[in-house]
Amino acid sequence: MPYWSEYENSQFFKLLSAYGKDFQQIAECMNKSYTQVRSHFYNIQVKESKAGKEEHKEYRSLQNNKQLHFIVFDYVQ
Repeated sequence: MPYWSEYENSQFFKLLSAYGKDFQQIAECMNKSYTQVRSHFYNIQVKESKAGKEEHKEYRSLQNNKQLHFIVFDYVQ
């Protein structure tokens, strides 16, 4: 069984929106320790940060591999 169930995770986000970073209040509502709640919050931030970096890395890779197409016009006078 996962450390945080889907239900607990859902509750966590609801309480986070209600109480902000008041991890003690969230912990009391969830019957978890302050340390568990705080760690969960920061673990989520790290995962999101890594996901964002991967998206940016993929975007940069696409930008670097972009082919440039030129149209050459001959001007006759």
